[in-house]
Amino acid sequence: MKKTLTLVVLAGLMLTGCGGKQAAVQPTETATAVAAVAEVVAAPGVIGLTLDKATDQLEDLGFTVEAKDSVDGKSIVVKKNWQVVSQDPTDGTKAEKGATVHLGVKSLEKLAEEKAAAEKAAAEKVAAEKAAADAAAAAKAAADKAAADKAAADAAAAQQAAAQAAQQAAKAVPVPVPAPAVPVVPAPAAPAPAAAYYQNCDAVRAAGAAPLYAGQPGFRAALDRNNNGVACE
Repeated sequence: MKKTLTLVVLAGLMLTGCGGKQAAVQPTETATAVAAVAEVVAAPGVIGLTLDKATDQLEDLGFTVEAKDSVDGKSIVVKKNWQVVSQDPTDGTKAEKGATVHLGVKSLEKLAEEKAAAEKAAAEKVAAEKAAADAAAAAKAAADKAAADKAAADAAAAQQAAAQAAQQAAKAVPVPVPAPAVPVVPAPAAPAPAAAYYQNCDAVRAAGAAPLYAGQPGFRAALDRNNNGVACE
């Protein structure tokens, strides 16, 4: 189209000639026409927008919009009920005004279903991971308890075996028989002197014989002053 327009302009110049006022005007008009044809615009990114807003943005820049249901191929009736999920040309791509931008869209209902399904799957995954972690913790607790019970049983068995061994050892040691008691034979009493005479009680005391009882050697009535049978009390 650009080449055709250029040829038309050149032909016009040739027909009208190169001189005069009209010749001076033609180059400016030609430049304007060529510039209009060559004008390009960067396509904006519209992914994530509803179709009505995306269409408004693109059409305001001079693009033509063609939207299609990218999932089920359903007809698009209410644009605000659809969301853009893909675009061609992509964000930032330069294209001439009037070019068609192809948009892939999904219904908001479909997106809600997909979001709910994803959230459900994520929740189920979390629940499954928690269940697995709980099961692992329970198994570890059971194993730890079993190990502790075994250790306690082993310790009790060892203690019982040690006690039995001590009892057996005690039975094996002979009980010492006490030596027979040696009877204590009292020393014979010193024989009393056959006859004793004490001048007075001082002599009795000096001899260590006080008091003297009636019938003992050395007792005499003169020493028993109170006549009670005991002298030198």
